[in-house]
Amino acid sequence: MTKRKILMGTASAFWLAVAAGAQAQDRDPSLIDDVVVTGSRIAGGERIAPVETVGRETMAAAGVADASQLVRLVAANSGSEAQVDQLNQPQSSGTAQFNLRNLGLGSTLVLVDGQRWTSSAVVATDGSAFVDINSLVPMIALERVEVVKDGASAVYGSDAVAGVVNFITRHGVDRPEVSAKYAVADGSEESVIQALGGFELLGGDLTLAASHFHRSALGSDERDFTQAERYGRAAWTAVTSYGQPGSYFRPSRNGFSPDPACGNPAFASAYKNSPTDTFCRLDYSDFFDLTPEETRTQIFADYRRPIGDMSLSLQGTWSSTETVARQSPSLPILAQSLTVPASHPDNPFGEAVLFRGRLLGAEAGASAADFDYETWRLSAGLDGRFANGWTWNLAATSSRQHVAYDKPDVIGSALQRALNGFGGAGCNPATGTAGVGACQYFNPFGSAYLGTGTANGAALVDSLIGYTGLRGASTLTTAEAATSGQAMAWNGGSVDLALGFQYRRSGFRHDWSDLVNAGDLLTAGYSPDFEGDQQALAAFAEARIHLGERIEAQAAGRYESYDGEGRFSPKAAVRWDVTDAVALRASWGQGFRAPSVYAQSGAQAAQPSVFDRGAFVFVNTLTSGDGGLKPEKSESLSLGALWRPVEGLQLGLDAWRFDYTDQVVKESAQAVIDQAAADTAAGLTGTAAQGRITRSPSGALTFVQLYFINASSIETQGIDLSARYGRELWGGRATASATWTYVDSYDIRLNDEATQVSGVGSTNLSNIGRSLPRNRGEFALGWSGGTNALTALVHYTDSYRNDRSGITDATIASQTTADLLYSRTIGADLDLALGVVNVFDKAPPLAQFALGYDPVVADPRGRVISVGLAKRF
Repeated sequence: MTKRKILMGTASAFWLAVAAGAQAQDRDPSLIDDVVVTGSRIAGGERIAPVETVGRETMAAAGVADASQLVRLVAANSGSEAQVDQLNQPQSSGTAQFNLRNLGLGSTLVLVDGQRWTSSAVVATDGSAFVDINSLVPMIALERVEVVKDGASAVYGSDAVAGVVNFITRHGVDRPEVSAKYAVADGSEESVIQALGGFELLGGDLTLAASHFHRSALGSDERDFTQAERYGRAAWTAVTSYGQPGSYFRPSRNGFSPDPACGNPAFASAYKNSPTDTFCRLDYSDFFDLTPEETRTQIFADYRRPIGDMSLSLQGTWSSTETVARQSPSLPILAQSLTVPASHPDNPFGEAVLFRGRLLGAEAGASAADFDYETWRLSAGLDGRFANGWTWNLAATSSRQHVAYDKPDVIGSALQRALNGFGGAGCNPATGTAGVGACQYFNPFGSAYLGTGTANGAALVDSLIGYTGLRGASTLTTAEAATSGQAMAWNGGSVDLALGFQYRRSGFRHDWSDLVNAGDLLTAGYSPDFEGDQQALAAFAEARIHLGERIEAQAAGRYESYDGEGRFSPKAAVRWDVTDAVALRASWGQGFRAPSVYAQSGAQAAQPSVFDRGAFVFVNTLTSGDGGLKPEKSESLSLGALWRPVEGLQLGLDAWRFDYTDQVVKESAQAVIDQAAADTAAGLTGTAAQGRITRSPSGALTFVQLYFINASSIETQGIDLSARYGRELWGGRATASATWTYVDSYDIRLNDEATQVSGVGSTNLSNIGRSLPRNRGEFALGWSGGTNALTALVHYTDSYRNDRSGITDATIASQTTADLLYSRTIGADLDLALGVVNVFDKAPPLAQFALGYDPVVADPRGRVISVGLAKRF
């Protein structure tokens, strides 16, 4: 409470000081007007909301080739999963999303031209549903991105808890454009070809756009900072005790023994920590993608035509993304304990043993998971005007994303049969003889590779591998009717009003392979199929009140019900143009987010990295949905000021606070494991935490049951600063801009009984948050004149701490990177662009994650050099 008073008091003092010091100043009122369209249902009523705009020029200067790279340009965004991370995000590779204020991947509402888009057909590892911004529109069709940085549920409804990101597309294009870009980094390259054109068709304007994007894979073996050997194969690196050659639990010793072949030079990635180590370990740091191979094709069409006194708009988009993400040669055996019988001809131990390891080792090379996403969206709108001057609008959208996710994994029942001598596609265990004819032994020992034991044929290995085979879809249908106009006016004032209704229906389904349904894949574990839907009805009203020429207020309210649960969201805001150079604004609102269909009726298997009994291991988990989840609720408060002390310069400050309660999250596996260990240490038995953990006879952790729950609260507050300046210089136009976000606090309380934990300046691996540096800044300098233009961008991320269990250094250093773009117009219709992202080729700051950096914050690519051509016809 003290921090809240200090923060808001500081903003209030700034508010009043600027107002008092600016009374005598006089400027052209047009200097303060912000041209935005997001944040209000009433035309011209958007100036009250704190809106940040990312334009086409900024995107080009930052080398943005696909939407996933946009998140780093918004300082208020943190915790997005825009970089691939197969270790911690194995089910959502190829997707990206915004995460304003780090309030959750689904707490930011994403719009395209003011209309909703379906959520992704996959969810994040923590169960968060989100809109995949990679699937929206071709980048060439994008005019700008507008980010509303305060709660907007009263205007837009559920999911706008943290704010709104509105992708504004281009239309009414006069001249066709074609562009091509090629970019290269050390170990990877990317290319994009795009086209945009405008045509007259049947009395209307048709805009068409298409793009084809391809990025080659950047493997972890291409970067030194990812290598476990660089850090002495420390326990926090990409190393595991589930190796190949493996380790074996020997009942006669009541402990493990490594494969006798462990340490043989033929197995370069296999090792023991010491001569007496009981595990044969594996260094798997060479087998992952820092950026995956990705191919994306997108098509966009926008049609607008007058029909009498009305205006018709139609829009259609289609996107196909194919992503191939490398992973270790085979996955660790987590879900079952497999026995190598004493009768196995290659068993060197003389007794039946339990196998701890994996099917294949480093010598087999990386395997790969395939992700295919297909997304389409259709929208239609009809606008008109009543005789009294009020406008009306009817709109409808339908969108869908389909996913096909195929990841290789070992079939548990098949491998156990093969260890018993009944392996192979042609073996019938009921009639065959172990190791005879079509029935083969699988040799899990190193002797299979060394040639000193039974060799494992390719056909036998293939018969032991199955696939996750996920086929899923997410759908959204909306219909909306709205009207707006002037409700009343008097001398010196007026009230504009908007009223409307909205209907939404969202659906989600996952259909896994029979192997996953049966829990027969040794890593993927068990996941049931499911299908669910949710319907919502909403009525909203918004008033814009003019009190003289300088005071403008907004009052909005929305009642929304879903599946019988109703929620009212109010908002009040005001803007006061103190002088022609100074404007003050404030807003307060309440919001909510309905539990996703997935959190209510889905189930998610995952294999997070956890710390158990002194070592990092991957554990099989299943998180089950709960139809009784409550909606998430929020309250937001902001105070802001805009000041133009001299012509061409605008300064801005916004202090903000969010109180977010009942957030739907996936329980932390680490927290359950830690609680069970604490219960055991206290001499307790049969506790709730202990009952949700399963261990093999050898004591290895094999399963943790989790649930989606309503967490108690997140309270966060901070300050956004901005500056823009422009003037004529050297025969051209010079510009400078900066945005800075300071997070004062981010306090998490998992439930009413839990201790409050500060998440600011932390990776938040041990709680429900994501990586959240305290400070982030974006700076831009530009000059354009005649045929030349130069833009420089600087990105700053503050240092923060790593709260991962079992590490030796919790420090993650700050990082500053710079981008440059030079463009030249060659003739009247051809532009050449040369760009460099990360000019000084800075590697990500060291973080004791498995691959040596934090993929939520840092970009592992290093310097990226690009050349582009754009032709207008």
